[in-house]
Amino acid sequence: MRRLIVRVIRQLPMCILLFFGAAYSQPGSVSGELSLDQAVRNALDHHPGVQIGNAIVNLASSGVTQNVSTYYPQISAVGSFTRNDGTFVFNTPGFPIRSQTYNNLTGALQVTQTIFDFGKTINRVSASNRLYDAALASLDSTRESVIMNVKIAFYNFMQQQQVVTVNQEAVDQTSQHLAESKAFYSVGKRAQLDVTKSEVDYANAQVGLIVANNQMKLARLQLDNAMGIPGSTDYIVRDTFSVEPITLSLDSAKSIMESTRPELLAARARLEAAKATVNAIWDQNLPTLSASGTYTWSNFDFPLYSHWGAGVTVSLPIFQGFSITAQTDQARASEDAAEAALNLQEQSLELEIEQNYLGVKEAEERIAATSKLVEQAQESMMLAERQYVAGVGSALDVIDARLSLSNARITRIQALSDYNTFLVRLQRSMGVLSQ
Repeated sequence: MRRLIVRVIRQLPMCILLFFGAAYSQPGSVSGELSLDQAVRNALDHHPGVQIGNAIVNLASSGVTQNVSTYYPQISAVGSFTRNDGTFVFNTPGFPIRSQTYNNLTGALQVTQTIFDFGKTINRVSASNRLYDAALASLDSTRESVIMNVKIAFYNFMQQQQVVTVNQEAVDQTSQHLAESKAFYSVGKRAQLDVTKSEVDYANAQVGLIVANNQMKLARLQLDNAMGIPGSTDYIVRDTFSVEPITLSLDSAKSIMESTRPELLAARARLEAAKATVNAIWDQNLPTLSASGTYTWSNFDFPLYSHWGAGVTVSLPIFQGFSITAQTDQARASEDAAEAALNLQEQSLELEIEQNYLGVKEAEERIAATSKLVEQAQESMMLAERQYVAGVGSALDVIDARLSLSNARITRIQALSDYNTFLVRLQRSMGVLSQ
């Protein structure tokens, strides 16, 4: 009983929101500067998956209340009024045939209470409690999935924004180099071929910028969808990729997953619910002891006269056409399926956490490697430009150096994005993303 009261209290804020229509508020729009925390809040407020999860929790909570209601007495009131009119023939000598009209008034208060049913109610309540636990865990799983998806989409949008910046800088640099080539050609220091190469390099940079802008638009659409707010107005993100090396071992990550991953908790709760359901169904073979009482008021007219009756009933099913046996077999099959689903869940999640852990480590190593790559590409670019201005280097050297620098910067951006993405996936695998 205490457990039920606690759950009802926990659901009160949600019920109030549902009453005022706030839980299913219409998606709004996002404009201006968007932070990662704001994106997550938007997703949790507006994403349909979270709303569905809340509804399923309410449904499971109602199931608990419905099964617990068996513990309480069932009280009902009955009232009737009948008017009779007709010819009455009496078979007793001395009573003549006559027409008569009279009323019949009846009122009753009925009370029934199950005293003991040998575990049927207890097991049904236990099963519904476990299903409620599974619904709560599934809601946590949905929330974590929504958070993971919106973070990944946010990092992808950040990545595409930074790639656009790199391509825009490439366009600016190739434009400047084209102007320099034309100036050198006009005074006879460079050949026409250098101008042509610079024009091709500038055109390629413009194409790269067009592609990058289109990829950024697609990333924005994906982020809008992840937040559950389609059609948002333009916004920008100014967050930077952070790199916080993880010191957690793979075994420790798996240990955390075993105790916190919502899918595992939900699968275990469903297995316990299936076991309790088997017991509840088999208990139908056992007797049920119940008490009942009736207090009745009746008469042909007012005033009404009262009388009461009370009794105890014992019912025992003897033969139900094998229906209880079939229901028990069906429940045991569901239990076997729930146990197999739990084993499958454990295996798939173990593989998932290993993949994400290795992904984090691999991205961490790539970040270190690409940092050195960018430094070398910047030095090569500066050297190529100096040699070109001094007349000892070619335009092709500058083009190759600039392309190498752009690729190195984009490769580093990709490594940073991958690290943060794999880290989010690892946190999701451990079941700690919403904590």
